[in-house]
Formats: sequence, C-alpha cells, structure tokens
Amino acid sequence: MGIKLNDLVHVEPIDASELAGAIIAIDAPNLIPSLFSFSHKQMNHSKFFFDSTQKPFFHLYGILYRVKFYYSKKILPIFCFDGIDSELKKHFTTDRLHDYRFYEKWHKSALASGDLQKARRIGLNPNFLWSNIINESKQLLGALGVPYLNSPASAESQCAELVKQSIAKYSNSQDYDSLLFGCPKVVRNLSKSLKRKIKGRWMYNKIQPELIDLKTTLKSLGINQYQLIDMALLIGTDYFSGIKNIGSKTAWKLIRVHKTLENVLKNMKNKFDFSSLTPDIIKKVREIFFFPDVLKHPTEFHWDPPVESLVKQLMCQEHSLNLEKVKNNIDKTTNYYYDAIKFCSQNLNKSRSSQRTLFDML
Repeated sequence: MGIKLNDLVHVEPIDASELAGAIIAIDAPNLIPSLFSFSHKQMNHSKFFFDSTQKPFFHLYGILYRVKFYYSKKILPIFCFDGIDSELKKHFTTDRLHDYRFYEKWHKSALASGDLQKARRIGLNPNFLWSNIINESKQLLGALGVPYLNSPASAESQCAELVKQSIAKYSNSQDYDSLLFGCPKVVRNLSKSLKRKIKGRWMYNKIQPELIDLKTTLKSLGINQYQLIDMALLIGTDYFSGIKNIGSKTAWKLIRVHKTLENVLKNMKNKFDFSSLTPDIIKKVREIFFFPDVLKHPTEFHWDPPVESLVKQLMCQEHSLNLEKVKNNIDKTTNYYYDAIKFCSQNLNKSRSSQRTLFDML
C-alpha cells in the first residue's frame, strides 16, 4: 500500500536515458505485482495466464523483459526482497511459510492425480500464489545473473539503505514509503511501457518516469525527516492505518502548525479521534522508519551474463513456455548486458566499494 504522498512530493520528470550508468535498487515486491496486467478475478476465468502446471507465469516473462529493459538503458539493477517484516505489517511470517509449503505439496499432489481444476484453485490461493511467484522470481534473477538481496525486513528499507550507502544511486519503487526510510533519491514509473493499467479496469493511464529527491521535497514542504514520519502516522502507512478524516494535505498543515505529532494529539483532540494512535504505536512506527532492520554491510554485487540453460529450464521445461520466444529474449538480454557493463565500466562515477564491485567482475 504505502503512504499517500502524491499530492505533496516534489516530482521531476526524467528520461530513462538519463539513468544510464546508474546502479538502481529495485523494490521487488512492489514491482512484481505490476507485471500482472490482470486482476485475480480475471485470472480465474482465463486459460491464457496459466501454463500446463496450472500456475501463472507472467511474472517470469515480466522479469525477463524488465531486466532486458534495464540493460538496454545501461542500468544495473539490484533486486531487494522482503524478509520477516514488523509485527505491525505482518506481511510474511513463519506461519505463512508453513502454509506455502502445505499448499505446494497439495498442488503437486493434484497435478500427479491429473486434477487440473483443483491444481488451478490451489495455485491461485494467496498462501501459495505469492510465495511461489517470489521464489521463482529469485530463481530467474539468479539464472539471468542479476544480484538480489533478501532483506531482514522490508525490501523498500533495504533499497533506501543501498542508496544511502551510495552502493546504488536510486531506489525504484512506486511506494512513497521509500522517503520515510530516508531514501535520498527515488525513481518511479521506470518501464519500457509508458502506460499503467487502471486497477480493476481494462484501461491505461499514460505515465512518465519521475525522480523524487528527498532533500528537495522536505525543503519544499518546510519540514524535516522526523516531521515527515509524524505526518505518515496521521495519514496512514503499511504499519498503521492512519487517522480518519486526515489526508496528506491536512496532515502537512497540522504538522506545520503544531510542529510535532504529540502537539497535534494534544491540541486537536477535540476535532479528531486519536484513540488508536497510542504511545506504543507511535514509538514502534518511528523506530521502524528511523532504525530499520537492514543489511548494513551486504556482500559485493556482481552482474553476470545470463545462463541460457538455467533460464530455459525454469521457463521452458518447468513452465512449458515458448522456447523460441524465450531464447530470443535471452539473446537480446545478453547483448544488452555486455553493452551495459562496458558503458558502466567506462562512465560510472561511484563510491569506492561500488567501483570495486563493478570492476572486479570484468
């Protein structure tokens, strides 16, 4: 979900060509759902989105196309995935991992018995669907030679950390929560297709890549990072639902006038119901954004050429996807990869650690 700040952030249009030579941290759990251009209801009524194992496969084509796009623009991606998130978010837990393994066995059993309808129903169960998509996405990225990180907590906080350490130049996420984690620069709408499907409808909006600079945004709003997080508590984030009747503009005005969240709660208690915003919630959410659980010293990153046999094994053998189509895209991705590596080795002006990572692999 993420915080709704689209009315307040300072956005600058940017062309993908301007990102050439950059390492970009990709918020994978935010990206992957966007690769599905259809709703859950539509999936239930279409054979087109399923392979012979009765599992969706568009995430595989989507990631292959997206990696090809990044390399074509001389961009080096690092994908970040969620770990075990805060109890306030409850995104993935040990219990959900147990559920996934249960449904995985059930799905294999249905296929073995030839009950394809049952296999499809199991394949669409949220306890199986998302975890399977994430696992296969990591498998494909490994086959494509693209580095990825399993964050201890949220992917977007890990992306922000990579940018803060100058390992990556930008974070790529549609969510504004990246700003709450202190990410200096966020790129949105970074895709080959300059259109985005309207949720629940077969209609598309035109989009343009955008650059959000945290420092510029805070300056334009006249607030600091601490106050931005206080605004988030009023508006609502993945970790707290927010206060009824307070949107982004109202929250901004309240914080500008009263300076701190505590003052807002004290001075506006007769106008809004703050009963759900307990001191414990405030403390925990602030800690999540100010002191996120991230990998402070991740291993060095390497971008390797795609391994055709491994990509084919996943996409063509396990999912029975079109061999010619897959091979054609592997070949293009490989060519773009070498162009991107050559360009970056000559032009990338990065921190010492990132330079060493890039050049050591050449």
